[in-house]
Amino acid sequence: MLLISAGAAALLGWVAAGRVLRPVRTITDTARTISAGNLHERLALTGPEDEFKRLGDTLDELLARLEASFEAQRRFVANASHELRTPLTVERTLLQVALADPDATSATLRATCEELLATGQSHERLLESLLTLASSERGLEHREPVDLAEIGVADAGTVVDPGRADAHRGACRRADDR
Repeated sequence: MLLISAGAAALLGWVAAGRVLRPVRTITDTARTISAGNLHERLALTGPEDEFKRLGDTLDELLARLEASFEAQRRFVANASHELRTPLTVERTLLQVALADPDATSATLRATCEELLATGQSHERLLESLLTLASSERGLEHREPVDLAEIGVADAGTVVDPGRADAHRGACRRADDR
């Protein structure tokens, strides 16, 4: 009798554990299928608000943040390649025109070189801007309070909304004129 009771308890425990751990299997199976190509998929667990549901919701939020991050990276790469293509095309065109001119003089070749140098400086500014953009996509890493009075700003409104500050000064002038 004891052996039958132990067997029944083990079977009942196995069934109960399987039922309780089913959400963990669902989370594991779905998480294994999600990759960079299908970050839009979510666990979307249903059921009572228990620890497993909260875990699933947390993982769904994590996937949403990852998806946004990957999308921002895709946009950045697309913008960077577009912005870099134009100056490279300008440089190639300048060189091709200079080389195709059979009557090119040292003065015209020198002018082309100067234009290429100016274009190179433009590239440097563009690359600096792209690096700034790339670092801004990560967000702020460090925040620090700043006393606006120390940097010469008497009224914070002039920094936040310069138009409002101009309107305020105009209203004060009109009041003084009366």
